[in-house]
Amino acid sequence: MAARDTGSVATRAPVLSCAAVGSVRKATWRQYWSFLGLNVVVSAATTLLILSVWGRPRPAPAATVLPTLAVAERLASVIPTASSTLAPTATPVTYVVQSGDTLMTIAQSLGVSDDVLMKLNKLNNPDDLDVGQILLVPTPKSGRAPTETPEPRPTAQPTVTPLSDSQAPRVEIRGVDGVGDLESEAIRLLNTGGVAKMAGWTLDDGRNQVYVFPSFTLHNGAVSVNTRPGTDTVIDLFWGLSEPVLASGKIVTLRDADGNVQSTFSIP
Repeated sequence: MAARDTGSVATRAPVLSCAAVGSVRKATWRQYWSFLGLNVVVSAATTLLILSVWGRPRPAPAATVLPTLAVAERLASVIPTASSTLAPTATPVTYVVQSGDTLMTIAQSLGVSDDVLMKLNKLNNPDDLDVGQILLVPTPKSGRAPTETPEPRPTAQPTVTPLSDSQAPRVEIRGVDGVGDLESEAIRLLNTGGVAKMAGWTLDDGRNQVYVFPSFTLHNGAVSVNTRPGTDTVIDLFWGLSEPVLASGKIVTLRDADGNVQSTFSIP
């Protein structure tokens, strides 16, 4: 029977596993989605905060207010007190000096003199101007010389040249025909001068029998005035009587439209 060697039996050391010391656990899908959602929320909140700050309306720049009191005091020192001998002064306006402006160019552009600008703004040196400086400027009407009103020219009157003897009409009674016979009775006229416009001329027998010429023009030539009715032509006019008017001893008179006697004829 074999002897049991108790001394050779070694004591076993305990073995520790990694799980007993501490192990790294793998994240689950639920944890991944939780972290991702948190990042999205934080990013969105940051973006909204930036946009709200950036889009906030900025305050508008304050408008430059012209000191009305100062302008009024300066105007009061320049504009004279109204009196019966002073003409009314135009209300001034303001002008802001720009880069490159001179007193002369400002005066020329506004239609005033540089002396008026210097006096109104109390300037001792015309070159002492600053960009942005406010100048008082009178209206152009007060800085310009008064415009002269042209006097109306008299309307030219037409000159009437009297007709010469060769141009003036010369109408005469040259004779009578058919005395006492209504069908052939006529007074013969002859124009040896210029054109005669005979409207309104008259022929009378000296006994209240008057013939008034119609609108008729007698050129150099002859025309007969018949005492009977008829239709006027360029060589024959008709008195329109119903009985003869000419008789021996009567004097026939020709007058123009003004009543001036042009010719007479005594019937033999």
